Amino acid sequence: MTVDPLPDPASLVPIEDQFWTDYGLVPSEATVAVRGAPITGPKFLAHALRQARVYSLRGTNMASISTDLILPFWPLERVLEGQLATYSRYATCSVASLVAGGFEVLATGAPPHADVILPVLGIVEAERLATLFAPNEDANPYKDRRR
Repeated sequence: MTVDPLPDPASLVPIEDQFWTDYGLVPSEATVAVRGAPITGPKFLAHALRQARVYSLRGTNMASISTDLILPFWPLERVLEGQLATYSRYATCSVASLVAGGFEVLATGAPPHADVILPVLGIVEAERLATLFAPNEDANPYKDRRR
């Protein structure tokens, strides 16, 4: 499989302009939710590649996974019936576990959105990230069933 080269980071949107907390910091006691069905390294890698073509972080292409934070003012139920309402499955992982695994989590976009940053854009890192989320994949009881 041939992958087109990544664009020059200078031509991308700096994610630092998109932080909704000071420096994009998130509380270490927060939990991260991501859409599931199923959680796999290749799916994470494809998403990270799309992000790396749009956003930069600290002057480099930002390889990341879009997620939502579970916080005291934004509980899991609110995320499931709001941001993840169109998805039948989701998975969670604590910010502390992600950071311990070598991943950075930044508050980006609008609350409760966050990005989990892959240290390197590659299948090894995407698979490592998937192994942190996959054991916690579950059905979304708030799935929007509108036709």
